[in-house]
Amino acid sequence: MGVLSNSPLKDRVGNQNRLAAFSKIGKEISFPNDFTDILVDKPIRTHESVSAANAAINLDKDRLKYALFWFVSGSPLDEIALKHLQAGNREKAKEIFLKKETYSSLINSGVLALVDGNIAVGFNNISKVVHNTGYRAELIKALGISNLQLSEDDFSELMIAELLKEIPASKLLSACTNDTDRAIISKSALDEPISAINSAISIAKDVDSSNPEAILAAGTKLMNSTKAALHVVKEIAGATSPQYQMVADNVAKQVLQCGINYYNNAPDSDVESPRKAMVLQSYALQIAVGQLTKDRCKENYDILKKAVDNMPPAEVAIEARKVKEELKKFCQLPDKISHSMTLLRDVKPWLQAIKLKLGASNSFYLSLSTQVVDNALHNVIEEVNHTLIAYSGIVEKFRHQDRSLIGTALYNNIKQVVRNAWNATLLMDSFDMDADFKTNRYNPNRQSLKEMCEDFCISTSSRSSSSSVTSTSPVRTSPTTSSHPASNNNFGGSSSSSSDRDFGCLILIIFAVGGGIIGAVLENFLAGFIICVIVGGIIQSIYDKYNS
Repeated sequence: MGVLSNSPLKDRVGNQNRLAAFSKIGKEISFPNDFTDILVDKPIRTHESVSAANAAINLDKDRLKYALFWFVSGSPLDEIALKHLQAGNREKAKEIFLKKETYSSLINSGVLALVDGNIAVGFNNISKVVHNTGYRAELIKALGISNLQLSEDDFSELMIAELLKEIPASKLLSACTNDTDRAIISKSALDEPISAINSAISIAKDVDSSNPEAILAAGTKLMNSTKAALHVVKEIAGATSPQYQMVADNVAKQVLQCGINYYNNAPDSDVESPRKAMVLQSYALQIAVGQLTKDRCKENYDILKKAVDNMPPAEVAIEARKVKEELKKFCQLPDKISHSMTLLRDVKPWLQAIKLKLGASNSFYLSLSTQVVDNALHNVIEEVNHTLIAYSGIVEKFRHQDRSLIGTALYNNIKQVVRNAWNATLLMDSFDMDADFKTNRYNPNRQSLKEMCEDFCISTSSRSSSSSVTSTSPVRTSPTTSSHPASNNNFGGSSSSSSDRDFGCLILIIFAVGGGIIGAVLENFLAGFIICVIVGGIIQSIYDKYNS
């Protein structure tokens, strides 16, 4: 409008008429109170902008608001200083404004400071007028709006609301020296970011929690979209303030829940799900303030961290998944050595590929390889011990029948099972294993089986190779051992020599053949054969008892 804040109405109307006249002929006009030498931006004067400016100061409250941020003439000193400003002599004007403190000198020096970018001086000068009863009354009188009734706090809110449109709250707070102003700035500045944060949380809550991709996207968006607002709240209210704790904990809890829902619903094919969820869990733990929220975030973070620690490195994710799939199928099958052999053969190429990429000493590779061996070993132990238990029960059941014939059949059965177990062991020897597992579990069982093979006259010379692999606890429980009836031993201990049984059978055969020859001589072949079988059986029984 080209006038001062307290210029008479006739001056404003006169300028408006001149502006309209010049606008009709397409010419620009300027006024002394445009202060073109100190203000970089020229006022934009169109018919619309002039009308809008005039309407903006029609109400008394609006005139007061804008008067706080424009030059005013309240004394002869002000008139002199303003003349210097119109001429572009700002230093001289500033010097005159400082000569005597009045409501008008404070406003004028404050406006000049804000023009120069000195927020602290500008804000505090104007704030002095707002919080001084006499200065407020003088300003209202100078503006000709004495009927306006505003409390000190209302006056302060009016000033701060306008300042916050152009100056960040953090800068105002750092410049603020008045407690009332500080409280108003904080409240006004916090409303917007807190509202934005709460809105973002509500949006994340409304996403389908059973849709892993959608909930991961929602959690990520919530995390990223609220960072700036959280920073504003923290900077304004303080890290220990109730306002900041409330919104930070609410964001942390929702981000955490998004991570949990995603991880729990992610498909098995999403091998990177623990790492993706960990991004959200880590952030939730990082921003949580309240102890209860921190504890919940820490608990879930620790659970997920174990899953991440057990994850295969990204470069072997496919191979590791293949091995895990074979292990899963294996665990659903009966405890048979044949299934161990199949498992070992099927996973070996995948394990070799992992070893090639990560190295033989890599902890993940060793752990996975040991897990395979541990599962295979479980079946070997189970079937051998089951066979030994079955052998013991059948012999006891048929103790009154021909024990030599029954014993020979079962002897051959157990011998075949032991041979199969040894073949599986030779295959396991080619797998890398964790040193502790190999020393305390694998090697003792291998030695027991080796001794059993020797007892059954099974060759143990092999192409076995020593390796190392890593496992933690066995995936499947080790079986309890059972006693072998002929040797009073089980898998894991030593067995009596099978040559004793072979020798007894040989005695029986010799006497049976001899009986046939005697019977021929006596011309009663059957009688001689029966006599010698009986004698041979007695000798075999005595021999078995002696060696039992």
